Amino acid sequence: MPIRLHTRRSGRRPLFIRAATLASLSLAVLTVIATDVKAQATPVVATAPATDASGRKILSTADYSKWRNIEGAQISSDGKWAAYTLRFANVLPAESKPVLHIRNLDTNRDITVENASAPTFSPDGRWVVYSIDSIPVARPARGATADTSAAGKVAATAIAKPPRMELRDLAAGTTQAWQGMSTATFSSTSSHLLMRRRAAGGAGRAGGGGAASAGARRGTDVVLYDLRNRRSQFLGAVGDALFNPLGTRLAYSVEAEVKDANGLFVLDLATGSTRTLDNDAKSYSRMAWSDDGKGVVVLKASDVEKMRERTATVVVFSDVSAVKPKPLIIDPDSTPNFPKTFVISDRAAMTWSEDNRRVFFGIIPQTELPDTSRRKSTDSVADVDVWRTADRRIQSQQMIQADAERNFTFRQAFNIDTRRFVQLTDSTLRDIQISPDGRWAVGRDDRDYISDYKPSTADVYRVNTATGERTLMFKSMLVGQHIFGIAPDGRNFLFWKDGRFNLFDLQTGGTRVLGPGAPSFLDVDFDNPGPRPSYGVQGYTADGRGVIVAADFDLWLLPLDGSAARNLTQGLGEKNEIRFRLVRTEPLPEVASRRIRTGQLYDLSKPVTLSAFGKFNKKSGYYELAGGKLREIVYDEAAFSTPQRARDADTYLLTRQTFVEFPDLRVSNRDFKAARKISDANPQQSEYAWGRRVLFDFMNRDGKRLQGLLTLPDDYQQGQKRPMIVTFYEKNSSNLYRYTPPSFITGMGQTPIEAVSRGYITMVPDIHFRTGSSHSDMLEAVEAATKKVIEMGYADPAKIGVHGHSYGGEGAAYIATQSKMFAAVGMGAGVTDLFTDFNQSWGWSYQVTGGSGQNGNNYYLYGQGRWGFSPWDKPEVYYNESAITHAPKVTSPVLIMHGTADPTVSFSEGMNFYNALRYNGKEAYMLAYPGEGHGLRGLANRRDLTARYFHFFDHFLKGAPAPRWMTEEVPYLRKGLTDTLVPPSTVPPATIPPATGGN
Repeated sequence: MPIRLHTRRSGRRPLFIRAATLASLSLAVLTVIATDVKAQATPVVATAPATDASGRKILSTADYSKWRNIEGAQISSDGKWAAYTLRFANVLPAESKPVLHIRNLDTNRDITVENASAPTFSPDGRWVVYSIDSIPVARPARGATADTSAAGKVAATAIAKPPRMELRDLAAGTTQAWQGMSTATFSSTSSHLLMRRRAAGGAGRAGGGGAASAGARRGTDVVLYDLRNRRSQFLGAVGDALFNPLGTRLAYSVEAEVKDANGLFVLDLATGSTRTLDNDAKSYSRMAWSDDGKGVVVLKASDVEKMRERTATVVVFSDVSAVKPKPLIIDPDSTPNFPKTFVISDRAAMTWSEDNRRVFFGIIPQTELPDTSRRKSTDSVADVDVWRTADRRIQSQQMIQADAERNFTFRQAFNIDTRRFVQLTDSTLRDIQISPDGRWAVGRDDRDYISDYKPSTADVYRVNTATGERTLMFKSMLVGQHIFGIAPDGRNFLFWKDGRFNLFDLQTGGTRVLGPGAPSFLDVDFDNPGPRPSYGVQGYTADGRGVIVAADFDLWLLPLDGSAARNLTQGLGEKNEIRFRLVRTEPLPEVASRRIRTGQLYDLSKPVTLSAFGKFNKKSGYYELAGGKLREIVYDEAAFSTPQRARDADTYLLTRQTFVEFPDLRVSNRDFKAARKISDANPQQSEYAWGRRVLFDFMNRDGKRLQGLLTLPDDYQQGQKRPMIVTFYEKNSSNLYRYTPPSFITGMGQTPIEAVSRGYITMVPDIHFRTGSSHSDMLEAVEAATKKVIEMGYADPAKIGVHGHSYGGEGAAYIATQSKMFAAVGMGAGVTDLFTDFNQSWGWSYQVTGGSGQNGNNYYLYGQGRWGFSPWDKPEVYYNESAITHAPKVTSPVLIMHGTADPTVSFSEGMNFYNALRYNGKEAYMLAYPGEGHGLRGLANRRDLTARYFHFFDHFLKGAPAPRWMTEEVPYLRKGLTDTLVPPSTVPPATIPPATGGN
């Protein structure tokens, strides 16, 4: 006999479930403790069965806080020590309880430090420094005895031990601590440790601010600890402090409240002697060392009354080791050709050229400070923004970018040898890249191509940094993925054109195509409108003669002289469908030229490590390329992190993970297969039912091979047809071997791992997109994958749900209007009206900010939207692909969630879809989270959404009783109170008025 469940389902017929079915599902019944929308006074809680058929525990939201993350993993330079922090996830920061582990890799001895994090080894591997947060400690109450025996324990008062920085001698095991320190830095020679104390009352002024911020930038106390003799030196009111690259000197500025003794100082680390390079009652900032460690540059500034910007000079010391170092002063008032009304800005960093012959800095217009002394009434002063269609950039974008524009600095150069100021940028050429050696720069002028929707385009110029001379390189050039920039040799500029890699010689002005005879490097997986890009540049050869680029599978060397290309991986990638890519396992040298420190250079005369990823089998690992031959290091059904090699030893630190294996840390020699696990972050996982993953293939109507991930419960038996939850977002099958820790969901884009433990099958299909049919493409791929899983015999066709978030959310909403395959649909923060969103100013309104302020034109024409045309080109497509158009066709219950302050997708998109479903008499529930953005950030809100997620799907896919928030109105006046529900006996059942324009 069927049992009637007393639910209010938007005025529709009550739900009937057979008693036998309900009994069989009784283990999945959820208990609703409360229905407060914010879940703060009394949280919404979902409970699940204790164990599965195998006897292992069923994961529940109450277990999430048992999981820990690994942070800050480091290996010492000698390969003898590793350090990392374990921290609880899914809890408030104050409850995360970090524990630092310092492990001796030779003896396996593990040293633990409570409440410690952020470990850093000294370059020589002898020391480790870390931060210890405030720790509650007990002290005897006033007047109590010291007796702590079982019979005489005394009351204690918890006090907070202040945060501190602790230094550990790894060999001796001794420690020394300093209170209140916020940062710690070793010199490159490991002779000294520099620690900076936390600033009182928060961070000081970061640069700029004019007279209004006079005195706001304050120095802080610094301790310089000599690791050789174990002595500390106190330095007060320090502004900037920086070791030179050689580790032989420390330069620092003094920024005292009374500025009389401010200045620039250099301390010789070998002798401990200090030299005063410059003194003035001004502010010193933006200090930078030259690569050779001899030259130092600093900005010296003073506030100007009623003006926004400080006036500043650049002080350059080319050789601080000289007997009497002489400064070079760059003063705008006495520098020829310096732009009028501009000042040198302390808002921009200063740098040296690699040859130490030029310094680069920013300039900014001087402006008056706005009068903020009183706010004027709109009765006396109009407050209006004028929007013109002829504006170069839309007003909303201008508003969002206003602060960035106010603080924008123009990059300039000064040639030390010639004492010449060189203007590199101005309002016509704002964006510039300077070569590592500083000889050339390449700038872009996009003024004629600014558009709401067209692909980024610019005129590209070569700039001689010695003279400022500009030469047009390219007219109307596509930028973005089509420009790779200046090569590390400083001479060649690489770009993508006509499906080939090309080079512009900055010295001669000539161009040439690279890699004649090479195959196509076009990205075959690119599925957006517009020109197809390449797979990209991987790096450059150490000798500067070639560039290494990627094809779909193999790596190729393209000589910069235009000679024939060479397949570095000998076609093995294409043959075995393995994607090879360069990875850097070696730490970058601390003392090296700028081009080396960028990490772009690879010495092919030595063994080079390549990552390997099976495009279709999803296996991954690493190969070694040495002497022109490939050798497999490890290639397995797992996912690996990039191995981190010890600087002076053949020892590596890495992680290995699978769906069931947390990415614990491992150490290994060059043979990663034999890696030894050194951490055990989550041993409790073995107690829980977890599941297993299956990779499957399916086809779309074009015969395109697609793949999906199916996750099965541990106790799944062949032939069973289980309830299934589907989620999707572009392509995710490459995550086959990725570990998914328990986590409260931030939106409707992820299926909690708890679902599998509860007995659900979950599925994630890849989506193949065409141009101009994105939502139909999502519908097609999701249905095709779902049908495939049904054909394989896993899923119960009557008990399948689907959900998505953001881009996937708009697809889920569309699927709800088109498909009859799904018993319940969840949609989070998704667009439902394409007409509206095409014209929406993203992340901006007069109430909400946080995005770019640009409208949706480019996104829909060339970006993720993939439409390729406007609503006025093909209005019928935009109309038919909008979920809100088809609201009357919805047959499944829909759960909508949206943050009211979403800067990416307007809350109105979710609200309007809700209203459309309400008007048409459909069953829908909307969870609106006030003040939240595109994804939930508040822990209580994430807990709440996770609980309601299971309430919703358990009810419609498992037949669990509907929770009260789905059956009874939650009056707004009762929100936030413990007793949030008015008893149903006192309130007649509410019904939605019958629709006048639908069914």
